[in-house]
Amino acid sequence: MQVIPAIDILGGRCARLYKGDYERETVFDDDPVDAARRWADMGAERLHVVDLDGAKDGVRVNAHVVHRIVKAVDVPVQVGGGIRNVRDADEVLSSGVEMVIFGTAAVENPEEVQSAVDRFGKDRVCVGVDALDGNVRTRGWLSTTALRALDMMNDMANNRGVRRFIYTDTSRDGALSHPNFEELSDLVEKVKYPIVAAGGVATLEDIVRLQDIGVAGAITGMAIYTGALNLYDAIRTIDESKLNRDIRS
Repeated sequence: MQVIPAIDILGGRCARLYKGDYERETVFDDDPVDAARRWADMGAERLHVVDLDGAKDGVRVNAHVVHRIVKAVDVPVQVGGGIRNVRDADEVLSSGVEMVIFGTAAVENPEEVQSAVDRFGKDRVCVGVDALDGNVRTRGWLSTTALRALDMMNDMANNRGVRRFIYTDTSRDGALSHPNFEELSDLVEKVKYPIVAAGGVATLEDIVRLQDIGVAGAITGMAIYTGALNLYDAIRTIDESKLNRDIRS
């Protein structure tokens, strides 16, 4: 399992939202590149970057900032927010990003996701499933659909060729209220493809429990920005756990 720092970009700055509320913004770095370098220096093996303006507006507002982040660090960067079609995905991947994340498009234009998988490969396309009480949210979490998260993930996996997901419980994101372990356990059991957990990751104990559940990664944002969770310690704990399991096997 990977511990993945989140870098959310709003108005060109590195900010976190409380439960996705654009009116409850906390800015942590005026330049998101500073955050990217800090987390990479602490051992992050991957960065999770989201264009919050793009997610809401449907266009890639902060593409220039994403490009600067990619150039500044030597670790893979995955990017979501405002990626609505194959053309957007092509532009993002051509800038040096390792993997694109479709969210709203996976609900409104699923054929675009399938086309992206066919064109770029299953390792470079991910679907972000943002949910409230199990129902998928779109357009920067401003719209809640009747589509259930599990149904969406099964459709993407079985009919669109998607092999990697990010599941976010939006009621917990930015709130340091711990992940939805029960929902994640159910999804891991039923989906059968790698799922990265996001939303509410607050403590080292959360990280360890997520690893035990079997998720492929844990995205953390507010916790590492506020100091509630030390990124270096979290990464070291997972690395030591992997080593111990390898020795026992």
